[in-house]
Order: sequence, then C-alpha cells, then structure tokens
Amino acid sequence: MSSHKKEDEPVRKKGIIKDLLGVEEGEERLELREEELRVEKERVEAGEVRLRKEVVKEKKTIDVPVTHEEVVVEKHPVAGRRPGEGDIGDDKEIRIPLTEEQVRVEKTPVVKEEITLKKRAVQDTQKVSDTVKREEAWVDRTGDAEVQTNSSAGAEPWRGSERRYRHDKHYKGPERRLANA
Repeated sequence: MSSHKKEDEPVRKKGIIKDLLGVEEGEERLELREEELRVEKERVEAGEVRLRKEVVKEKKTIDVPVTHEEVVVEKHPVAGRRPGEGDIGDDKEIRIPLTEEQVRVEKTPVVKEEITLKKRAVQDTQKVSDTVKREEAWVDRTGDAEVQTNSSAGAEPWRGSERRYRHDKHYKGPERRLANA
C-alpha cells in the first residue's frame, strides 16, 4: 500500500472527517472574494529634449578712438627786417607727410557661456482609481429560523437580511448592519 493520498480523498483527523479545504462533514462554506487594485509601472517615452545651436546675426557697433595728424598753417609778421634767402620766384615747397590710424575689424570666436543637459528623476504621486467588486454575505431566513455567528466573542445573532459586521475577522469590507439600510 502506498502512503500517498489522492487529492480528492477525505482526511481522517481525530475522528472527524474533513475534506482538503478543512470543511467538516455536514458543514458548507461560501467564500467571499473581492477585487484588489494592483498597480504596475512601466517606463515609456514621454517626450524628448533637443539642445541645438542656431546662428543669429546682430549688428554690433563699437566706438574706437583714432588719431590723425593735421597741418596747421599759421601766418604771422616777423619782427625786425632781415634779408631773405634766394631769389624771388625760386620754387621752393615744403612737404609734410600726415598719418592717421585706420580701424581694421577682425572677428574672433570666443566662448561666452556653456549649456549642459542632464536628466534627473523627479518623484511624484499619481492617484489612480478604478471600481472594484466585492462579494458580501447575506443571510436570508424563513420562518423562525435562528442564525448565530461565532466569528468574534459576544457577537449578536444575525437578524434576517443583514450583512457581515466589520468586527468579524473574515470580513474586510465596510461595516453595514442591515442590507436595506
């Protein structure tokens, strides 16, 4: 004989026959279920930031001080009479070269600013909601049938069409006494 049990075989324990779910003989169970919201996150592309340079032209004017030479012609009487040199009509001229500063413009690129891009994670909280379903236990009785609950010490008997109490350790829904309320 094999010591392995079949899954649907009753288990004998201290003289009480129970099935694998722990239900005693003559006892019926009704499971109450409810939906729970389960949240999963996935990383998706939310957009893109592109940093680029663009050439913009603007007119710049700079005031540059420059110098140049000028000739000043002054004519004034000579004190006393002295003899002149050479004959009258001899062509004699004086030449004085003049100079000036000329402005020459060159353009040289220089770094004025730097721009950096980097990413950082920002933690936010997003509220999500959805409608969930829950099963509730209803007790309907006919005639003078008494219904008792032993879910917690000192619990009242169930009175007709009422739902489970919150103090019942198996019930996790809101406390509602009467179904018609």
